[in-house]
Amino acid sequence: MATSSLNRPPSHPPVTHIPSAPWIPIPDKRLICIEHPGSIQSLEKGIATIGGQEALNKLAAANGNMALHLRFRPEDPMQPPIESRSVPSNNVLLKVTVPKRRKKIKRSAGESDQISKQDGSTAWARKTLPEKLKASKGKYKVEAIGTIDKTVRFRDMANFQWNSSRSGFIAKMKDTLIDGDYEAIRRFELSQDRGKPDTEILPPPMFSNTVIPHTYYYRQNPAVKRALIDGKTALLNFQAAPKTLTPMVHISIIEIPTKPSDVPPYERLDSLHKECVDELRALFEKRPIWTRRALYNNFPKRLQTMVRFTMAHVAYMWRAGPWRDTCVIYGVDPRRNPKYRKYQSVFFQIETHKSRMSYSVGHNQDNSHIFDGQHLIRDGRCFQLCDITDPLLQQLINTENLRKTCDVSVDFLDHLLAFTLIHGSIASRRLVSRKHYL
Repeated sequence: MATSSLNRPPSHPPVTHIPSAPWIPIPDKRLICIEHPGSIQSLEKGIATIGGQEALNKLAAANGNMALHLRFRPEDPMQPPIESRSVPSNNVLLKVTVPKRRKKIKRSAGESDQISKQDGSTAWARKTLPEKLKASKGKYKVEAIGTIDKTVRFRDMANFQWNSSRSGFIAKMKDTLIDGDYEAIRRFELSQDRGKPDTEILPPPMFSNTVIPHTYYYRQNPAVKRALIDGKTALLNFQAAPKTLTPMVHISIIEIPTKPSDVPPYERLDSLHKECVDELRALFEKRPIWTRRALYNNFPKRLQTMVRFTMAHVAYMWRAGPWRDTCVIYGVDPRRNPKYRKYQSVFFQIETHKSRMSYSVGHNQDNSHIFDGQHLIRDGRCFQLCDITDPLLQQLINTENLRKTCDVSVDFLDHLLAFTLIHGSIASRRLVSRKHYL
């Protein structure tokens, strides 16, 4: 009777015998492993950097529960050490024995066999352990020494170092104080000389108290994107505020700007920017110095957002001085002529968070740059003298008692008159507040 192939049992490949790895007995010996961060060429010098044999004996007596101090210059006691940290581990120490291999080296005439053997040994010693195992072709021996249950690691950052090897004062301290000899300590004296290089003050024992590196998680700003400009890759911040390019000058400047710079020419501007520049030029023909609030109040509403970008074509600004935060048409230096004193700016500090709700109720916001002595604007703190219409203050402003030269602190006004004007402004502000609350 024929049977279907679907009912046949599945066929398995023949099982091949794989030899198992040999068993290696591990002696019941507990060891402490020290991970030295340096490249050890001399075992004696490597032990000296962690305190010598005495420190190793103390570490073994404490079963690894003490700190070692690493000094790459063990002869310098002024060096801040790197402190170790002991962590539990479960490792096995293996001893791998690889037979020495002497490679035959062709020597020249007259060269001794001893020199050739030394060169071959040096080349073999420079090889790493994996390279030696590969070159031995299985002719090596592995032996387990014991179990490592404690590992001493140096993970702290090295502190700043002060090289005191050339300091005579430190050398004197080493000979007298460091050794702890009582007679030598009695002979130690501080030098009474002043101004000599060997009488410096001791550096602090630690320059930094941070031993663990911080995880800063440095990341690029999400708004910064890569762009290809003129065939070169550049980083651009697409959310950065556009630059206004308006020149900002300090009161101590000698020559003021006379024409715009670093701005595209007028002919290359679009129609909206040209219209904004024309409006600014028309306003500066009427008045050479403006505050930004006064310009906004006299500017068309649809073009107000363009003022800060087109100002560089018409005027510059003062960073400090009597005309601070004012826009001045190019070529006009208000320090040269007393007639520009009326365009000086005055600043007020109004604590609006302590005020009532209606400081400026019913006041025309288009005239917010004008101080009439009856209304205050919450966000208005800068006024020009020509925009102050309060009668009491106008008597102080329209004075003929002027200085012959401009003083960068009070303009052309006399010092006494300037302080009187400031106190008069404060008094008017208080009077406005009293009228409002009454």
